[in-house]
Amino acid sequence: MDKKIYTLLTIFIIYFVTAVSMSLFPGAQKVLTALIFGGLGIVLFLGAFMIWVLNRKNEG
Repeated sequence: MDKKIYTLLTIFIIYFVTAVSMSLFPGAQKVLTALIFGGLGIVLFLGAFMIWVLNRKNEG
């Protein structure tokens, strides 16, 4: 199979396990929600920071 198929299957399995966990276990719902939103915020901040640093390095 193609590498894209493996990537899509992996993403689907992660999504499915997360969705089932959040549906069945209220505690998991709280933890996973915090991880998703907290992690997303950290990734967005670090991404913007790295772009800013790289742009400054290219200017100077």
